[in-house]
Amino acid sequence: MKNLIPASAIELEGPWTHRHVSAGGAAFHVADMGQGMNHALVLLHGFPEHWWSWREVLPLLAESTSRVLALDLRGFGTSDLTRGDCDLAQMADDVIGVVRALGIVSFSVAGLGLGGTVAWMIGALAPLELRSVAVLSAPHPLGVQPLVGHAPWAGGRVLQGRLALPTGRKRALRSGSLVTTVYRAWASPANVDGLVSQSGPYRAALRRPFAAHTALRGLRATRSLSRELRHTLAEPVKVPVLSLVGRDDGAWSALDHAADAQFVDAPLTQIVIRKAGHFLPEEAPQMVAEALAQHVDAHGI
Repeated sequence: MKNLIPASAIELEGPWTHRHVSAGGAAFHVADMGQGMNHALVLLHGFPEHWWSWREVLPLLAESTSRVLALDLRGFGTSDLTRGDCDLAQMADDVIGVVRALGIVSFSVAGLGLGGTVAWMIGALAPLELRSVAVLSAPHPLGVQPLVGHAPWAGGRVLQGRLALPTGRKRALRSGSLVTTVYRAWASPANVDGLVSQSGPYRAALRRPFAAHTALRGLRATRSLSRELRHTLAEPVKVPVLSLVGRDDGAWSALDHAADAQFVDAPLTQIVIRKAGHFLPEEAPQMVAEALAQHVDAHGI
């Protein structure tokens, strides 16, 4: 019974309400704060994490936002872990479906890393309910530059490429060793130890049956883009976009973000956060909360 990880080890208690929402034939976990039905800010986590990455930001946003939800993407946390194919469009449709299932009239979306790629896709799909997009540590997927030479950030990018391969890595992810490796490659060096010490809920989630497989599947879905998906992503986002970039992000470089403006036909704001790497909601929660609150207040309704 060593694989039996209780949901309580992943859905930790706090000032939020844990809900499970059915959408698109799957079940999704959200940590929900607020009662508003007219507008919500939906927060999407990165790899290899889940909703818990937003734990410090959620209460701060709830002070000024009528409804804020941190959602576990398909294959992560306590959302659906069903094995099978999954692509970027499916992951974006999942988020839109959860918002509609909750009866929320309009929404803004903010995504970190892998979740940011999903947010870009939601912007390209342009659902009528969408009011604004925020991406954290997530350049537009069509603007990412090929890895050339031995740039200082190359190690983190090489790791990303290896993670996206269709073989291996499941055992290391399940054991937790790969979680530490990712933090060391992508986070600001000064923040690595803190991230590792707080990573228990992620490690617990990844020990559930099929979880390591579905997490890697989700990452590959945001990296392996079909011609049809690229055609959709080429459509400019027509709502305001906020991009938060950690100066020490080991996963991406400034060059990767340089083309973002080509894919936005609306106001685009980029903020670089010093002394922070890839995992911005945990490395700089106060600054992230302030930036998102201002963005939603200006463009959310």
